[in-house]
Amino acid sequence: IGFVDTGIDYQNPLFRKEDGSSRILGIWDQTLETGAPDPVTGFQALYGTQYSREEIDQALAAPDPLALVPSADENGHGTFLASVAAGGEDPDQDFTGAAPRASIAMVKLKPAKAYLRDFYLIREGADAYQENDIMMGVAYLLHLARRFSMPLVICLGLGTNQGSHDGTSPLSQTLNHLNTLRGVCSVCAAGNEVGFRHHCSDVAAEDSSHYTEIELRTGEGESGFQLELWASFPEVYTVGLVSPTGQATGRIPYGSDNHTTIRFPLEQTDVTVSYLPASVTQNTYLVVLRFQTPAAGIWKIQVYPSRTLSGIFHLWLPAQGLVSPDTFFLNSDPSTTITDPGNAAFPITVSACDHTNGSLYIHSSRGYTRDGRIKPDLAAPGVNVYGPGISSVPGNFPYTRMTGSSIAAAHVAGAAACLYSWG
Repeated sequence: IGFVDTGIDYQNPLFRKEDGSSRILGIWDQTLETGAPDPVTGFQALYGTQYSREEIDQALAAPDPLALVPSADENGHGTFLASVAAGGEDPDQDFTGAAPRASIAMVKLKPAKAYLRDFYLIREGADAYQENDIMMGVAYLLHLARRFSMPLVICLGLGTNQGSHDGTSPLSQTLNHLNTLRGVCSVCAAGNEVGFRHHCSDVAAEDSSHYTEIELRTGEGESGFQLELWASFPEVYTVGLVSPTGQATGRIPYGSDNHTTIRFPLEQTDVTVSYLPASVTQNTYLVVLRFQTPAAGIWKIQVYPSRTLSGIFHLWLPAQGLVSPDTFFLNSDPSTTITDPGNAAFPITVSACDHTNGSLYIHSSRGYTRDGRIKPDLAAPGVNVYGPGISSVPGNFPYTRMTGSSIAAAHVAGAAACLYSWG
């Protein structure tokens, strides 16, 4: 079972065999530049450091393991997912993972580069990663599985609201391809977006001179965000804006380069509207609205149809944690809130349920995909799940509880590994 996440506490006894050696076949820590690529896998990464099973075992036998293998999980999310999916048995804590004898691999993602965080206006302190780093992590897991001639289950407990929500992103297409290979299965978390009001959908006016109005509330102290409007080819839309103080732009036409920046002096806010050409191959049309230091209050987005068939369009704010909790659509829609790559066709997309009473987790994202396919595929336990946490005290391995669809995805990843072992 391979994970692309926040890292793993490889010293935890849950990840060891009965003889004390590690069940972790490899760790690729993208945040460290302390060693050469792992010669065992033959995977040539241009950044980060790979650690083999032999190096991990040597570290476990040393007085100070981190001196030899300095990879750690400061967040705890990756360790928790790995334990739920593949943790060994701990009778004292009445704990065992779903596939306690499975081999494990972990990719610790490096944070997104500073210039990308600035461009996408990511909030200070928010966890954000690059899609290309995730795809490279998946490639590492595939190389590792081939090296050891094992079937591979890829567990992705992360997601984004950016993208078309129809499974056509580069990462989604990569996972679609891998899931057609014998012995490879991808499991994706559906996301936890219901209730945060980050999605809105509507039907455009029939007359191109009229508009459909979307109301967006921005919270106090919001530093900025990017909002995306998606529709299906060959539909085309333009937008207008009304600020909280009533300044109206009217219909914003296509610019010479399809990018127009409007200054709202009373609000001290800049909004850049980008019309991206329709894509025949991906069957999509995109409008990006980039709000820099948006004033608190109600912003109105006026959506004008230029060419429509169904007239249906969707808008998404960034996912939970990337914008203020007080920034949301007033007329929000809880459906079509699965985060990418959970909208990909072939991976197993998992929502979270409460195993104690059989109910769905209140925030677990809902389908359908934007192009009308049924997702998620199933639900698994993901509410108040028991598992290991992280500690700064050497040798101390505390337990904690976590909630979310990523925990549910870890359960399903373990189940898939059991099926592969049986098969």
